[in-house]
Amino acid sequence: MEVSRIFFEGDDGYRVPAFKIESGSETAFLVIHGYSSSKKAWLGFGFDIAEMGADVFVVDLRGHGENEKPLDENVMDDVEIALEHIRKDYSRVFALGHSLGGLLALNSDADFVHAISPPLSSKILPEPKFMLRLKSCTVRENDEEVLFRILERYNPPERSSNAVIYYGSGESEGFRMAIRKWAEGRDVEIVEIQDMQASMPDVDVSGESLKNYLPNFISHLSVTASPKIVEKIRF
Repeated sequence: MEVSRIFFEGDDGYRVPAFKIESGSETAFLVIHGYSSSKKAWLGFGFDIAEMGADVFVVDLRGHGENEKPLDENVMDDVEIALEHIRKDYSRVFALGHSLGGLLALNSDADFVHAISPPLSSKILPEPKFMLRLKSCTVRENDEEVLFRILERYNPPERSSNAVIYYGSGESEGFRMAIRKWAEGRDVEIVEIQDMQASMPDVDVSGESLKNYLPNFISHLSVTASPKIVEKIRF
């Protein structure tokens, strides 16, 4: 398999960065990361799919990774630009996305969609909103509410068939309920993932102290996303 760095270019010259993992197939997968992630984080997952016999394209959505545009309500354009180019060379095109990427995949015209934990409700409770804002340190966005406007704009997806939706058994009941409700009357499969789910650790810590520490923990993880690290590396 060969990996290359490519760009999907729109009519206005706007470019969507991507990795291409080529295996010599007539089937292609477009892999779409979630909010605060990037194509780098999903390159390994792309390899797993490529080893199954498909060519794989992993994109950076606007506001993420190497994509120079800030995140905005037109993020679906990134997916459509990529799919338009991919369709020229492949007989069948799949889309696979996680979280926000899963929602965008379900809104796409891909032949078949695998959506992992897509947020299928535009209503965001304070707890997940708090966590999403913590993770926003790795996202270039116009304002703090743009993600929530995106969820409102693309919910509910109109797709009625040719999709598998995955969600974790440890995700919130409201999140799981939104997926099940959306799937009613649609010819789609729902898969509940039982493994790799978190549980409440047996550690004596107060809720307020944990809340105060969370930004430190997120910062510890997200510092690796800083482009300044790469800029300083010399050989």
